[in-house]
Amino acid sequence: MKRLLSIVLLLIVLFSVLPSAVQAAPVNPGLSLSITPREVIPAQAGFVFIGGPYPLDISATLGDAPLAVFWSGEGYIAPFVFGFDEPPGDHTLTVDVLDRATGEHTTLSDTIRVLPFNYPEEYVALNLRLTPLLDYDLNVAEENRLDEISAPRTPLNGWGWPFVVPAPGRVVTSRFGGHRSYNSGVWRAYHTGVDFRMGIGEPVFSTADGIVAAAEFMDVRGNVVEIDHGFGVYSQYAHMSELLVVPGQPVAQGDVVGLTGALGRTNGPHLHFEIIVNGQPVDPLRWLRLDPNFVPPREVRPEEGEDAPTS
Repeated sequence: MKRLLSIVLLLIVLFSVLPSAVQAAPVNPGLSLSITPREVIPAQAGFVFIGGPYPLDISATLGDAPLAVFWSGEGYIAPFVFGFDEPPGDHTLTVDVLDRATGEHTTLSDTIRVLPFNYPEEYVALNLRLTPLLDYDLNVAEENRLDEISAPRTPLNGWGWPFVVPAPGRVVTSRFGGHRSYNSGVWRAYHTGVDFRMGIGEPVFSTADGIVAAAEFMDVRGNVVEIDHGFGVYSQYAHMSELLVVPGQPVAQGDVVGLTGALGRTNGPHLHFEIIVNGQPVDPLRWLRLDPNFVPPREVRPEEGEDAPTS
């Protein structure tokens, strides 16, 4: 009788514990979740990778915001990004997975941390002939056009890693993210790319495979090429003297998309290069650095006296 009572008590304990243990472990043992990187700063992007078979119904949210999820050929990719003004703190990632073939439902969760970081203030003095390009309405109209170009989220042919520097061997003369005041505050904006020191007429290479989303002249950026790399990721190449691609044209990594120049709001010839993720410009070098084999280009800083902000 005592032995039977002991067994009954043991079963009661087990059944009181099992439900929470089952919820904590994935129903499908083939599922995995990874985040690259797990810690970011404002205006930095990364991606979530969900390993599992195809097809699965997957939805992902970061905090209260949904993330677009794409099949990459090897798993499921969900790029994420934080804005320039994101305060430090932890953000909960929740991934819901439904396997319609088996009816199994799994919820995975993790945390992405935003670290405290302040971008520096920069002061740019433009030549008098360029002051019309500080007009508020003109700048807002151009930003709206750029937002329109990078709005589509297209599932292209696979996840195009690694991305590479579009100006190999060139020096970065102006970093991403400086909070710029032009001509004593006539216009203020973040520097949404990195600048490479280049002369006029030098080739600019595509950072990765993709489809040309735009190739057009803009008042502030001069001749601009924007490439859709799929999954909500775009690259932009600005101030060029000549465009060598057209919208809708497929490009491979390393294809020449244009020639460098000094058109638009710039104090001199250079290449302005951007990466846009989910509509948000992000630090291009931090994006390229997500590839563990990436070798960053050499940088100079304005305080070293070699270069000043150029655009």
